[in-house]
Amino acid sequence: MTPKQFLDLVEIRVVIPSVAPLMVGLAYSQWQYARVNWLNAILLIIATISVHLAVNTFNRYEDAKRQKSNEFLREKAQGEVITNKQVLHVAETLAGIAVLAGIAVALRTDYITWIIGIISFLIGYLYSAGPKPITNTPFGEVVSGITMGYFIFIAQVYVNTRMVPTINVLFQWLIVSLPLTIFIAEIMFANNIADHDEDEENQRQTLVHYLGMASSKKVYMFWTIAAFIEVIIATLVGWLPITSYAMVILLPIVIKNARAFIRRPVKQETFVLAIKNLVIVMCGMTIVILAGIWL
Repeated sequence: MTPKQFLDLVEIRVVIPSVAPLMVGLAYSQWQYARVNWLNAILLIIATISVHLAVNTFNRYEDAKRQKSNEFLREKAQGEVITNKQVLHVAETLAGIAVLAGIAVALRTDYITWIIGIISFLIGYLYSAGPKPITNTPFGEVVSGITMGYFIFIAQVYVNTRMVPTINVLFQWLIVSLPLTIFIAEIMFANNIADHDEDEENQRQTLVHYLGMASSKKVYMFWTIAAFIEVIIATLVGWLPITSYAMVILLPIVIKNARAFIRRPVKQETFVLAIKNLVIVMCGMTIVILAGIWL
């Protein structure tokens, strides 16, 4: 297996949904609580990214067995042909790395980290495996958004600050991380919009299946704008620094990308725009939160 084949297999290009809440959570820990534990943060980054790549790889393994047709999964890059057994070994290795890093950070903190990690592992498994994987249901967007946008954010803030996660604190963290949750869910949504015809052929009844293509495009645009409105609200109530108002500068760029995607939702051509929007929001939130530290 060549390095290119490996990177294609684990879908390294879509690891941004894991990185985004880690980066914003790190910045938020410093701004809100003036606490950062770099060793815990690094261990969590390793565990989170490894879990994401393992789930991606296991999803490829399950899809290769289950789906009737999927040219993308069966494409052959230059080099040796990758077998299902090799794919499974890669997924198991990545999962092992995630477990070791996760246990290390959990041992350095307490049972709350264990709970977050176990729930995340369980959801990651159910997302791609089992008799009815979540990815094949209309709940895929919500589950992926909450698990990655919110749970990872919670984990990052907690391992850095050890802030007691009361109901009020968890609600505040939910509001702060909601833009990330939305744009991570929109990546899944964009993927399902672009793959609608293929998913119908493979009997994957995603949210797009139930909404229809026209309504799905409208919902996609609605949540793109709603995420920025939510940033303004979080800033107004003081849960984000006043510098967060600057995020509105990015809205025209994000809307332009979203419109370009829904005009021509083609996986190989415009799907990357959904990922770019998350990168824009991630970088924007990280910068404005860090800027708030010096005000």
